[in-house]
Amino acid sequence: MRRLAATGLMVAVGLGGCATLTRGTRDEIAILSEPAGASVTSSVGASCAATPCSLVVARDATFTVTVAKPGFASQTVPVATRIAGEGAAMASENIATAGLGIVVDAATGAALEHVPNPVSVTLVSLAPVAPGAPRRTRRRTG
Repeated sequence: MRRLAATGLMVAVGLGGCATLTRGTRDEIAILSEPAGASVTSSVGASCAATPCSLVVARDATFTVTVAKPGFASQTVPVATRIAGEGAAMASENIATAGLGIVVDAATGAALEHVPNPVSVTLVSLAPVAPGAPRRTRRRTG
């Protein structure tokens, strides 16, 4: 009976997955822009009205973020995933559960993190420079 209980406990812990339990299956991505106040949309449906803001997405999602503001050229940034240092450490701990936790963490994406995070963009103004506008020059003082 004890052996059955111990096996059941090991399977339950393994099915939970260490990273799945401690990191979760969703990740928060910070979005920053210069100038602030740009709208953000993503290829996975997450969006926010004005930067700075953050998007919450599945840890295993790869996607693009588009940052836009009237009067500025919009920018699209790809966001990828990689195994997080913390996630990798937890995955190695899963060996104690006969590898079951590794399978769960890999399936849920809990051992992953997004890069870049934060997503930071500098928007370029679309305002044309007026022809004949005076150029600002520095005067040497001496």
